[in-house]
Amino acid sequence: MLKMISTVLVACALLLPGAANAMKIKDYHKEVMTAENGRIDCAACHGDAKRKTIPDATACEACHGTPEDVAKQTARPANAGHDVEPNPHDSLHYGTDLPCTYCHQEHKESKVYCNQCHEFTYPAMKR
Repeated sequence: MLKMISTVLVACALLLPGAANAMKIKDYHKEVMTAENGRIDCAACHGDAKRKTIPDATACEACHGTPEDVAKQTARPANAGHDVEPNPHDSLHYGTDLPCTYCHQEHKESKVYCNQCHEFTYPAMKR
């Protein structure tokens, strides 16, 4: 019995470090980034860069388009007045120059960068 418990403990000790290093990934990206072998293809965004390296903007643009494209997709209606929050992808301060990763995070919760100073109430960010 003691031998079996020892075997289970050793197996857990060997498997836990791999599980601890596994990164969370959002479901909608998981579908796109899963390789034929069922494993997540980190290179889809990170390329050949080292782990925990922020992907280059071109990785986002490959699927989502340029910052200008995204700004057009999220443009406010012309007659919106003050009833609609400003377009977060075409900032009055920065235009379309802010990196995607200032707001959008893959492996943790995304946050509205502008809300460091403002109190915008954008709908819950999917991305």
